[in-house]
Amino acid sequence: MGSALVPLILEQPDMELVGGVETVGHPLIDTPIGKGKIVADLKSVMNDCDICVEFTNPTASLAHLAIIAQAKKRYILGTTGFSSEQMARIEQRSKEIPIVYSPNFSIGVNVLFQLTEQTARLLGDDFGIEILEIHHSQKRDAPSGTAKKLFNIIEKVLGKKRIVYSREGRTEPKVKDEIGVSSIRIGDVVGEHYVIFGQIGERIELVHKATSRLAFAQGVLKAIRFIKDKPAGFYGMEQVLAQMS
Repeated sequence: MGSALVPLILEQPDMELVGGVETVGHPLIDTPIGKGKIVADLKSVMNDCDICVEFTNPTASLAHLAIIAQAKKRYILGTTGFSSEQMARIEQRSKEIPIVYSPNFSIGVNVLFQLTEQTARLLGDDFGIEILEIHHSQKRDAPSGTAKKLFNIIEKVLGKKRIVYSREGRTEPKVKDEIGVSSIRIGDVVGEHYVIFGQIGERIELVHKATSRLAFAQGVLKAIRFIKDKPAGFYGMEQVLAQMS
């Protein structure tokens, strides 16, 4: 995400990039970036920044969040793969600082979230539901954070559902309270998500395809502008989009 986001931030007249963080020993350490340079120690840039943006991994994100909360900075988090316990820790930190968290910052995907909620509400339990996500072969977590959120949205509307990640070895028909979630990892696919509602004789498919990481980066810019004057709290892209309208 950094390679897509950095050039965009540098183009914004109302933003200033003061540094970046990479792992210890990374070849980009000490490379100039914006008004600062890439470092291995997040603490070394805390005095210069107002907002931190992170797309890393759960372990690194939680360690960084502790530093950011102590410094009372604002935090935009797009890391996926958190456990429910880890998410609870992040939400607890939002009592101290403002946090915008989303598994997907694409504007289109966040419209997909809303359409999925509306469709589930209209169709009720009469239609079966399947979720399919496709990403590049280097993506580590499966299913994607976006697919998990789509499942949670449907479950919030229709009540408790049983998630089924694979039908391999199953010999019984699909039952009404199941939602299948499938993952494909191949090539350089940026991200595709399908929510399929079906019954005998008809099918509705909600589809979002990202062809460039710029789609996510544009959403992050909107989140940066959203959070700059917000009090402590846990925010999502739904609030960011609401402020845009």
